[in-house]
Amino acid sequence: MICKINILILLLLLNIKLFAAEVPVVPYPQQVQQGVATIKLGKSIAVKAIGIDLPMLKRLADVAKYSTDTRTGVVLKLSLSGNKTVDALIKAYTIQLKVDWKTQIGKEGYVLVLNKKEQLLVANTETGLFYGLQTLRQLTDAGWNKELVITDWPSLPNRIMFDDISRGPISKVAYIKRQIERMAALKVNGLSFYIEHVIQTNAYPDFAPADGKLTIADVKALDAYAAKYHMQLVGSFQSFGHFNNILSLPQYQSMGETSTMISPLDPKAKHFLESVITEMCGAFSSPYFNVNCDETFDLGKGKSKKYTDSVGIAKFYADHLKFLYDVVKRNGKKLMMWGDIALQHEEILDMLPKDIIYMTWEYGDPKSYSKWIDPFVKRNLQFMVCPGILNTNRLFPDLAIAKANINGFINEGYEKGAIGACTTIWDEGGDQLFSEDWYGVYMAAEKSWNTKAVFNDGFDKRYEKTAYGTENGAYVKAIDKLMELRDLPLTYNMTHEIWWQQILPLDGETLILNNKDVPEGLRLVNEAAALLQFAKPAKNLSDLATLKYTVDRYNLLFETRTQIAAIAKWYQKNEGKQAIGLNEQIALLQSLKNRYVAMEADFQNKWNQENQPYTLDYALKPYRTRIAALSSLEDKLKTINNASGNAKLPEAATIGLSVLESDRYYFNYWLLSGPFKNNTFPEFLYSEDQQANHPPKPGDFAQYNSKQSRWMKYNTDNGGIIDKFKNPGADTYVYAFCTITIETAKPLSAWIGNNSAVQLFCNGSQVAEGAVAPAGNIALPKEKSYDLPLKAGTNYIVLKVKSNATSAAFTFRLDTNEPLTNHKHKYTINANQESHEAD
Repeated sequence: MICKINILILLLLLNIKLFAAEVPVVPYPQQVQQGVATIKLGKSIAVKAIGIDLPMLKRLADVAKYSTDTRTGVVLKLSLSGNKTVDALIKAYTIQLKVDWKTQIGKEGYVLVLNKKEQLLVANTETGLFYGLQTLRQLTDAGWNKELVITDWPSLPNRIMFDDISRGPISKVAYIKRQIERMAALKVNGLSFYIEHVIQTNAYPDFAPADGKLTIADVKALDAYAAKYHMQLVGSFQSFGHFNNILSLPQYQSMGETSTMISPLDPKAKHFLESVITEMCGAFSSPYFNVNCDETFDLGKGKSKKYTDSVGIAKFYADHLKFLYDVVKRNGKKLMMWGDIALQHEEILDMLPKDIIYMTWEYGDPKSYSKWIDPFVKRNLQFMVCPGILNTNRLFPDLAIAKANINGFINEGYEKGAIGACTTIWDEGGDQLFSEDWYGVYMAAEKSWNTKAVFNDGFDKRYEKTAYGTENGAYVKAIDKLMELRDLPLTYNMTHEIWWQQILPLDGETLILNNKDVPEGLRLVNEAAALLQFAKPAKNLSDLATLKYTVDRYNLLFETRTQIAAIAKWYQKNEGKQAIGLNEQIALLQSLKNRYVAMEADFQNKWNQENQPYTLDYALKPYRTRIAALSSLEDKLKTINNASGNAKLPEAATIGLSVLESDRYYFNYWLLSGPFKNNTFPEFLYSEDQQANHPPKPGDFAQYNSKQSRWMKYNTDNGGIIDKFKNPGADTYVYAFCTITIETAKPLSAWIGNNSAVQLFCNGSQVAEGAVAPAGNIALPKEKSYDLPLKAGTNYIVLKVKSNATSAAFTFRLDTNEPLTNHKHKYTINANQESHEAD
């Protein structure tokens, strides 16, 4: 009998070839043998048990949404391995494998046979059958009609998506279920969340927000729901740094090492962590639990500084991880942790238990990821690579760098023995919708399952076919067009800074508008909008709606800048004259305001489809600020227009139209520290404490006269006037820091505006003052030039700004026509557009 089967299979294989035209499946299968004969599948396929029990058949049919009524249509037979006849049949179909097919497909793989003779799905486990049914569903939805044999298995055993629900939106339970269903269809087998304070435990129910949380009961229900889809929810709780949300509550403040980091030595803090982690371990069924412990910026800076100095940062950190390890182990879990601090202090890796799983993360596109992988490999430690769908502080994820990062990091991790990939989606910034992330999710699912897969036009076609049931390419082409915004200085890296900037100056202040990139930005978004007119998704419609919203928001942002500049120019030209022509300006303001009102309602509707109310007010703040500013100016102009007699237009500054349109690139983003009280400029460069006297990172401390002041991130919202410290007092000094990167050494003129006194330092050396600029706009600080000796590479810039008692305001710009871009406080002249910095 077996001999006859083999002869039959060999005859069938004469019409089958390996890797013919791509099949419409994501993730792409490991092996595809495609025939030339046509078969009729249709969409109403029933499943039948020939090697599994009926309860398993029912579970698979219910979750994968297949009928068990075999009286009509195509019937797919399901079997587990172990049936001699079926095993022999599959062996003949998989003769190209170098090892036994059952060994090759493992716990999650499957073999799918579709030809005129057989419609058969075989796996070693129920999970393998489930994944095979997902592949079949994608084939039938796409109208597949050719004979084929798919032999498939995952490259990586752990394929996890990690969603930030603590620093932006927190999803509704119903939306998380939708995430589970859609990710499981992509053979993702793990979903985890970044959790700081949004789980309501029974032991400590008061730290979770009332309008944005998951209860322990919610987690248990979601965990059970995920299990039906052969997915595990991986527990997570931030257990060291990033603790400010909980420590900001009065009842928990005493647990803090600092305002952002819990104290490892505090008994109350240790009891808190043990109780919360124990309760959460009981809610998540995954064998892993992630204690996070990343970005502990305040190590050695808090109330235990003396102890930390005596034992060293590495031991201080490692001892806390050992405590957490014991808690997690007592609850039957394996500890996971982010790897960044251990990579900064590699001796930590030698202090900790060897069965910890390190989650090593990097979101850029370096030539090699060895620095994030090799320290774990050489110690034979388990690790997962963690690429990112780059969303932090962006109006839309930077999917270009995400694609390169996912591809390169997972490839190198797989080659060096990673046990999985955990793709992160960070929502720092506040208004991200998950429906804008799915292209990145499909990329990560593809690469985690099949590391041989290539992100090319073929992937994009398969993505559109499986995600939306379309094949005209319009959706991905629109994304690609939108990604071109990441190269413009105004919208560099898809930053959200443009969204949080003012559109009109505050009372008594001036707004600088650099609209140099606006025409190009409008061209790009208009082309993207035109492409989206051809995108006609048959499913997952919210993805398209969110992408359209993003394109419309950029369009409104650009048009707002040009219209405000035009209104201000008209007003300044007619200042002091009779109020003739105001109606047209009022109408422009009303039109702009109405567009923001409509877009706010649209965004709020999209938010409510996905998320709980928590942080919605924050996400809506730019809308409401802009609507209020436009309404206020509209009312002022109406008052002037309705005045009796020959009313004249008052000064622009008095009504909020002190707007300066300039093509000069002012530095908006700095690290600031101070103010420092002294009779003269302080002598220290970064800090009086020599251990901290180095170029700072956000959160570092500058010490002066035994007092500490943090280096804080500051991004002005007025186009370039840095005025963080209001009324700092006389004889006070503010420090500002940034970096400037340039490929070739050259001197450049830096123009600094300040109405008091400034000292400028470049790479540790003071730069002498130069000429005073001709009288310019009286609303801006007076400018002086400085000959800045920039070296090739990264230059460290420090400004010491003297207060004039009421303000320490300043402006900073470079005299260059070369493109200037920035990622936060890191500026680049003539940036290589093939390389964008990640967070």
